[in-house]
Amino acid sequence: MYARLKSLSRAVIVTVAAGTALCSAAVAEPVSSGSNTVIGPNVLLADGAEALMKGQWQRGIELTKMGLTFAISQEDKAAAYANLCAGYGALKQYQRALENCDQSLAITQDNWRAWQNRAAANLGLGKIDESMRDIQRGLQLNPDSDALQKTLAIARDYEKQHQERMRHLLES
Repeated sequence: MYARLKSLSRAVIVTVAAGTALCSAAVAEPVSSGSNTVIGPNVLLADGAEALMKGQWQRGIELTKMGLTFAISQEDKAAAYANLCAGYGALKQYQRALENCDQSLAITQDNWRAWQNRAAANLGLGKIDESMRDIQRGLQLNPDSDALQKTLAIARDYEKQHQERMRHLLES
């Protein structure tokens, strides 16, 4: 129980492929000394992140939204919004996902997972160019990210398919 109270905010990564949400979760590097509220660690944010990492999307979203109301630090708020982006992306609610990633990135642009989640949401909306820009921004922050490399490969595949469809349309 004590270890749970000391849990840090986590960021969840969602990769969208072929209209299906393929979700993988990763624990973010600690961004602060803890997820603190005025009364102590923010267990709701930690539990929300844990639920998202287990694929319990709706529960994770609900817990994260509740925890967000008690979040004090900007880092915790940014991580919570990035996690909400991941959860909504997994539920294929890409516009809501994008809105939450934008809120996270408005707080700090240094979270590569927020850029990853935003890239996935943009892919889900069919916005390949925007997704590629998000991926590049994330790779500037973390060039070794397997998740960003996977999303880049998916985005390139989407781009190739789109170009082929356009070529076929022009030829017909």
